[in-house]
Amino acid sequence: MKKIICLFAGLVLLSMTEIFAQEYSAINYWKMEQDAEYARLFKKQTSGEILSTEENNYMFEHKAKLAGYFEKLSDSEKSFYYQNRKSWLENPESQVKVTTQQEAEVFSGERSMYTQHLVSSGFFGFMYGASAAAIFDMSEGGALALPLLSAGASTLIPVLTIKDRNVSYNSLALSLHGKSVGAMQGAALSILISGGNDLEGKLILGLSTLSSIVLGRVGYTLGKNKPWSRGKVALYSHYGFMMPLEGVALAFAFESEDPRIYGAASLAFGAGGYLIADRISKWNDFSLGDVRATTTLSTLHTALGFFIVGDKAGNNNIAPSDFLIPAAGALGGTLAGHLWLKDANLTNQQGRNVALATTGGSIMGLGLAALFTPESITPYYITGYLAGLSMYAVMVGKCKKDNTIRLSVKDDEKRWDINFMPQNILVNRQIASYVYSNPQKRVTFLPAFSASVKF
Repeated sequence: MKKIICLFAGLVLLSMTEIFAQEYSAINYWKMEQDAEYARLFKKQTSGEILSTEENNYMFEHKAKLAGYFEKLSDSEKSFYYQNRKSWLENPESQVKVTTQQEAEVFSGERSMYTQHLVSSGFFGFMYGASAAAIFDMSEGGALALPLLSAGASTLIPVLTIKDRNVSYNSLALSLHGKSVGAMQGAALSILISGGNDLEGKLILGLSTLSSIVLGRVGYTLGKNKPWSRGKVALYSHYGFMMPLEGVALAFAFESEDPRIYGAASLAFGAGGYLIADRISKWNDFSLGDVRATTTLSTLHTALGFFIVGDKAGNNNIAPSDFLIPAAGALGGTLAGHLWLKDANLTNQQGRNVALATTGGSIMGLGLAALFTPESITPYYITGYLAGLSMYAVMVGKCKKDNTIRLSVKDDEKRWDINFMPQNILVNRQIASYVYSNPQKRVTFLPAFSASVKF
């Protein structure tokens, strides 16, 4: 057990060492530019002298290193370089005093997502550690130590790697989705492989953990690099969760006795869910508020289906095929939401308001049913469903009307949009000196005037 903990701690320290080694800063780039040999050869080249083959090779390699290093700098570090390059050149001692830029202003929403990313990373790290402790049959001390070490490392790594403290909504949402669905689909894959013969559950834990880690990282990278809208990301998440459960419900309805059928159904329907989400996103560009409202309607119908199944179970009149009722409710509610919210363009707050109003309406429906104290649960969930659906319809109608009015007001506004940015003239002068001394680099100057017109 001690060997495993020491090995894990060593891997954490090694990863931290690599992280620190990957820090790219403006001051280090400036120091690379001031390399004595490079400066001597550059001066020799600009004066018209012919360089030897070795000198040309050195210049070529150093310029490639400079270009590669510069590309890895963050936007804030590049801006910091442009602002201080001249002062560092005139007074080299000043770069020792100020080597990093002050933390840029980050909006509260971005800070919140960054914090959520750290908390979720720590939570999943704890779960990964607990899974590893169970797989290796660790003793009581190790079973507690490994999850804590894993949780701490999973929190520290993003703290050290995300230098600008900014995590986008897409990265956060797809990372959480990848970790959650990865755990579920990893378990489905292990069932498909083992056929339910994994009595100790170690294969399930191993593949579930590995799949969660990999898909979580894939989701974060996709959210960072893909120019997807928030609505499209939410659509992928919705179908990525719903469709595997639809597949399992369908397999259960046919009373399949082979566990592999359930694993295959989850994996196949999960892959199909992403294809459906992609097609629907091309059919209509749903906003994040639209998808939230759609998820609310789907959840309402799913809850109704489970209440119906529970009601039948109370009367000892339940069959495996009855679980298709909530499955049909989830899928039907989703499709109805797409049709209802097509071209609605609900804002994020409007989507949340629809969800809250629907929940409040359902609770009021339960309260109204409780006034008559019925003996059966049927009046409760029927009244709650109808009240929630009514509030949903009212809120969606109101939001769509408000959006229509807002769009018409925008259309009446002036068509010209003119912006003056004289401060960019000063910035361009700073950039120009850098361009002249580094002709091999491509630098874009900032506009001092911009105008657009809507037709």
